[in-house]
Amino acid sequence: AVKRNNMQDKNFDLDKYYTKIRAPFERVFSQDNKRVRYIGIVKNQFFEFMKAICFNLKRLTVLTVS
Repeated sequence: AVKRNNMQDKNFDLDKYYTKIRAPFERVFSQDNKRVRYIGIVKNQFFEFMKAICFNLKRLTVLTVS
C-alpha cells in the first residue's frame, strides 16, 4: 500500500539546497553517453581521460573569470 501523505514530512528547503549543489555535476554525467568510440579498453580510457581534462580546463577558465 502506498502511504498517501508521504510528502508531509519532506524537507523541501533541504531538497532545494541539495539540488543546487548536485545539478552541475549531474548534468555532466548525464550527457556522457554509455557507448564508446574505440575498440579496446586502453584507447577508450585515454579518450575519457582527455575528455575529462578538457572539461576541467574549460570549467577552470569559467571559474577564474567570474
